[in-house]
Amino acid sequence: MESNFVKAAVGFAILMIVGFIIVGTTKETQQEKIQGALLQTSGMLNSLALDKCTEAVRKEVGSHPYTPSESSSDNMSYVALGWKDVGSAKHAECRYVIDQGITLLKIDDRTVISKEAPVTAAPVAGAGAHHR
Repeated sequence: MESNFVKAAVGFAILMIVGFIIVGTTKETQQEKIQGALLQTSGMLNSLALDKCTEAVRKEVGSHPYTPSESSSDNMSYVALGWKDVGSAKHAECRYVIDQGITLLKIDDRTVISKEAPVTAAPVAGAGAHHR
C-alpha cells in the first residue's frame, strides 16, 4: 500500500516539475505583450464608450438604447456608435473620444453635444520653410 502512495507522490512531483519547467520557459514576446495591451485598451475604450453613450442617449430620448446598429473606431482614441429607432427617435449618433468624453451626440437632426477636438499636434511648418 505504501508503495502505491510513494509511486503516486513521485508521479505527482514529476508532473509538477515538468509543469513549472514548461511555464518557466514559455515567455511572452514583446510583440505579444503589445498586442495584449492594444486589445485591452480597445476593449476598455469600447466598453466605456458604450456605457457613456448609452446613458447620454437614454437621458435625451427617455428610452434605453440596446445594441448599436452601427459602430466604428480606430481602437485607440475614439468610438462612434449609432442606434436606429430608439424610443421616439429614428436615429441616435454618439462619438466618444478618450480623455475628452462624448464629443458628439445627435438625436435625429438635432445636435445635443458638439465639441471640437483640442489641437495637440505641433504646428506644421509654413509653406516657405526649407530644410537644408
